[in-house]
Amino acid sequence: MKHLGLKITAFIFAIALWLYVMSLNTFQITVDVPLRLAKLPEMLAVASKPPQTISVTLEGEAFNLMRMRTRMNQGDSNAAYVVIDLQDAELGASRKHIYARNFMAPNFPTIKFIEPDNQLLFIDIELDTRIEREIPIHSNVTFNTASGYLLSDEPTLSPNFITVSGARNAITRIFEIPTDSVHYDTLKGSRSFSVPLNFSQFPAYVTPSDSSITVSVDIQKIESKEFHGIPVQLIGRFDKTLVSLKPDTVSVKITGGASVLDSITNDNLELFIEYNRFAIEDVDSLAPTVKLKLPPSINRDMSIKAIEVIPDKVALVRKEIKPVVFVEKSNEDYGEEEDEEDDEE
Repeated sequence: MKHLGLKITAFIFAIALWLYVMSLNTFQITVDVPLRLAKLPEMLAVASKPPQTISVTLEGEAFNLMRMRTRMNQGDSNAAYVVIDLQDAELGASRKHIYARNFMAPNFPTIKFIEPDNQLLFIDIELDTRIEREIPIHSNVTFNTASGYLLSDEPTLSPNFITVSGARNAITRIFEIPTDSVHYDTLKGSRSFSVPLNFSQFPAYVTPSDSSITVSVDIQKIESKEFHGIPVQLIGRFDKTLVSLKPDTVSVKITGGASVLDSITNDNLELFIEYNRFAIEDVDSLAPTVKLKLPPSINRDMSIKAIEVIPDKVALVRKEIKPVVFVEKSNEDYGEEEDEEDDEE
């Protein structure tokens, strides 16, 4: 530990000397910087997929180069970049060369762009007419309700399409835009969710009007409700004076979403049995067909879980036909009738 202070002083002095020497020299590095397209005419759009970054050689003081690279590694896209001016660009394919004037490093004015000696830096770009088009949304969102609840209708997307703007040949290849794959579980009530759109397969330089949509679901509690005195109709060709149904009225128990059940009355129910079915199936009793008339806005397949008829079957009753008895009369009977008529005269 002898002369510790002197050693520390010497170490600090050596570092300071090294930093001073480094500051006097310039160095060159090759880095990948972001590529930006600027001043594109309003009626044109990029149809190709130019690189997002481009490799360039830079020269400057060591500390400035280190600071710039650190900021770039931290995600600062403004630390250094290359700008391609498309103000005078024309429809079709073209090649854009990159020179020192295209390089930008706003916070590092002493860092310079070094142009290659034996080759030119360039990018190939294709421009097409810009159009707008409404693209439908495809939902990849799934919902599971909690026990005792149901999803009464298909989820509603708002909006169910978005407007995209870009090159004609790119826009015409987009048929739908998917949402992110999201799952919601154990839902107990109606809710709305904001869901991001998935642009991972989107063509380059196509601009959507929005980045997310709202998905709404109608969740209802499962309940049961009985409707009594519902008449059962016998339909088909038959003699109504000879056949009937027993019983001719039944009860109907419906299980489904609570709000949907509240909107149902006896008038929404129609029960019938086709007369020919008894002969075809060779039975004396059948389960009636239930016709539940609901407004078009109600999704029956999702909101109605079960329909039960009480009793479950109705019998066909046939009335007995009594035979007609014909009584034969003798000649004497006819003679007596004539005598009675003479006496009356």
